[in-house]
Amino acid sequence: MTSFKINDLTSGSRTCKFILSRYIKYKQKGYSALVSRIFHGVPAKNAKVSYNTVEFTDPSNPSYSDEIKDVLHLGSYNYSGLNGNTEIIDAAKDALDQYGTTTSGVRLLNGTSNLHIELEKKLAKFLGYESAVTYSSGFAANLAVFDTLCDESDVIFSDELNHESILKGIKLSGAVCETYPHKDVAALEQLIAKYPKDTRKFIVTDGIFSMDGDLAPLPELAQLAEQYGCYLIVDDAHGTAAIGPNGRGSVAHFGLEKKVDIITGSLSKGLPGIGGFIACNKKIGVVLRTGSAPYIFSASIPPATAAGVTKAIDILQKNPAIINRLDRNAKFVRDSLRAADIDILQSETAVIPVIVGSDHNAYTLAKNLHERGIYANPVVFPAVKRGSARIRLNVSADLNQNELNFAVDAIIRETHNILNIPSAAGAA
Repeated sequence: MTSFKINDLTSGSRTCKFILSRYIKYKQKGYSALVSRIFHGVPAKNAKVSYNTVEFTDPSNPSYSDEIKDVLHLGSYNYSGLNGNTEIIDAAKDALDQYGTTTSGVRLLNGTSNLHIELEKKLAKFLGYESAVTYSSGFAANLAVFDTLCDESDVIFSDELNHESILKGIKLSGAVCETYPHKDVAALEQLIAKYPKDTRKFIVTDGIFSMDGDLAPLPELAQLAEQYGCYLIVDDAHGTAAIGPNGRGSVAHFGLEKKVDIITGSLSKGLPGIGGFIACNKKIGVVLRTGSAPYIFSASIPPATAAGVTKAIDILQKNPAIINRLDRNAKFVRDSLRAADIDILQSETAVIPVIVGSDHNAYTLAKNLHERGIYANPVVFPAVKRGSARIRLNVSADLNQNELNFAVDAIIRETHNILNIPSAAGAA
């Protein structure tokens, strides 16, 4: 008996149909040129960028327009401003010469160098934990936590705005997932109270919510975890090297290193490399190193990356002024936009959403800012709820006051124009 197969693999899949229909619509409207814009140099606070105007799969043309524009980069996760730092580049170059471009292996077998060991020890000490385990991505770190440490008999309580990697990790674990309304501690307590005391329970939250820029109520969550015997896990991808003393993250910002069981995070945001990590106690570290699939079955981060991130941690430890400057820069942008009647939700960090409502408004605003020399990312459904499309600003520590003034003035004027807000509401 011969089975029947349609040549188009994407046919018959509702997910593929949705993605393709959205792609076609955005391409027709001209939005696709703003997605995956092409960088032509170091994406630091200043960058050379072109629109993406040609299909990635078209071999006959370059996948960017002819015009390369100099822009002020407010769409970067480079919170610390350390991407492009010469000390970090030199450390990575030295490691590149000595170790090559890759370990050619997974950590459990032949993918561990002394640079990986040094990074993990230094990262653990920096964060205030006994152990740190690195992975090929922050996404992989979240998959590893839940898939390895949780199972079908456990219950995980997850904030409704948690990152997609957390949701995928929970699904892999097979644990029961209870979603609580965003930052609603009272509603969370009601959910927890439904379960027997002997049930293994986990509370998981982003430290800084990546689309809204607000902080999780970690002190209240820690108190609740202690009261009900829950384990507390914090994804600090947007907090590490972006908030707290010397950039030690949202957990350190609240002084909760002894109350939070596990921190997951990124090595590719405030820390200028690639990869992710889990900070935990020694016993959990042993379990993750010998049993987590992303550690066992994925290649380790390149040695040059490990060396560069290690140097970045050294710099942050010696220079508390970096994060202090980031705090001032972010506060200036938030205060200026709020004074101009622009909706930035409850942002209290360097992640600042500018809410414009429709997808069309978000893409138009991003394009107008690009033309004025400012790079900002449009964020639309399904990354955020329908009707809450936005541009998302990511403020960096290395922006100076003139650059901040220029950026804020342009953002206010262009947002007012799109939303028909009277200019008297206050352009900076």
